[in-house]
Amino acid sequence: MKKKVRKKFNFFKFLIFILSIYLLYIFTLYLFNIKTKNIIILNNEYYSDELIIETAGLSNYPKFLTLSKSKIKKKLLKLDLIENVRVSKKYGSIVEINISEKKILYFIRSNDLYKVSDDKNYLLDNINNVPVLINYVPEDIEKRFVNAFKTVDSNIISLISEIEYSKTSYDDERFLLYMNDGNEVYITVLKAKMLNKYIDIVKKLDNKKGILYLDSGNYFEIKK
Repeated sequence: MKKKVRKKFNFFKFLIFILSIYLLYIFTLYLFNIKTKNIIILNNEYYSDELIIETAGLSNYPKFLTLSKSKIKKKLLKLDLIENVRVSKKYGSIVEINISEKKILYFIRSNDLYKVSDDKNYLLDNINNVPVLINYVPEDIEKRFVNAFKTVDSNIISLISEIEYSKTSYDDERFLLYMNDGNEVYITVLKAKMLNKYIDIVKKLDNKKGILYLDSGNYFEIKK
């Protein structure tokens, strides 16, 4: 009959094991307590970095590892002018928030609201460099105009001072734009995107002022 051999308790190995568990616990605790070190906000025009950070609940630079990207996104999408948000967690405890904003198209004089690219009206503060719609536009035509006008670059929209609905007997989707540089531009809903060429067109006019007909014929009439 074989004798059972008892293994001698190895205190040193046991100590190494306990120490490893302890160090793993300390390291995990350290990781969970690392705070966010930097917050980078990208592509925001209408909302300040401070407002976005505050709305996202990041003002106190919370613990990085436990941050929920989906919760940050959900909070920011409550802001009227934010269309989409992409949140990334980067090496070095950095949070990057990439903002996609709706486009403010014009101010509506009749109700003191701003028309935005989602075709809704908003009460906003401290908005500059957007044109003013100075008269009434039938709802169905304005809807089509908004859909076309939102394709115009923001830097071109900022060059427009006023928008006037200016229908004719043959075209009920015609608008007259009063530009900040003194020119006037006629467009239609179908040709609104041609405004993106405005700067290139003006460069060829040798500082002459007049009326640019982009609604038909694409010609320039010098003011007398």
